[in-house]
Amino acid sequence: MKNLFLSLILTVISFSVFAQDTIYMDNNYQELDKKENAKYFKIVTPTPDKDYEFLRTTYFVDGAKKAEQSYDLKDEKKIYEGLHKHYYESGELFHSIEFKNGKMHGELVAYWKNGIKRRHDYFKRNKLKKGTVWNKAGEEIEYFPFEIPPEFPGGQKALQKYLIENIKIPTYHNSMQRVVIRFTINCEGNTTNIKIVEEAPAEYMVEAYRVVKEMPKWKPGKRFGEEVNVSYSLPLVFQK
Repeated sequence: MKNLFLSLILTVISFSVFAQDTIYMDNNYQELDKKENAKYFKIVTPTPDKDYEFLRTTYFVDGAKKAEQSYDLKDEKKIYEGLHKHYYESGELFHSIEFKNGKMHGELVAYWKNGIKRRHDYFKRNKLKKGTVWNKAGEEIEYFPFEIPPEFPGGQKALQKYLIENIKIPTYHNSMQRVVIRFTINCEGNTTNIKIVEEAPAEYMVEAYRVVKEMPKWKPGKRFGEEVNVSYSLPLVFQK
């Protein structure tokens, strides 16, 4: 019984400390060590009395609420659950979207800052069933997806061709090497914020960085019809 009591105390302490953590982030939601240069910060709170395990609340650095997102953790992977809400920096509700088992399942409703409905989509297990889009005056317009990923000029096949033709394999290469590189495709289509997330010998990492940095401009990604910065991960395998 004493061991159980001690375990419960440790759990409460752990939850309390976890809930107090404030994590600062830059404009691309990359975590920072300190508040300087931060655009946002987030606080994660355990929710044992809810249908989900954790609530992540994101704020603009001035304290205005940015988003509320609930999720479960399975093998350290976040599985979104429940109703998520996102806000304009001025405080108005931007959009809400329902999740079930990590997939969009239910309604996505978005609003313009003036309160007029911007779009209304219905999803079932991540698949769009129907949707309607309106302009700021409340007039229905031609439908378009709320998220459009960035695109390399010419598409995926052109990206593969670019990599094959431009990657220079070190002359002493005698075994397969893999580098995973993460970067941001900004609103202008440039590759920025380039980072190695899976390492290999230095020469391979230098070459992976170079070939991403020298990429031609991408077609920027869009969210709710507006160009946005998008994080992109790319595995590069060096083999002859």
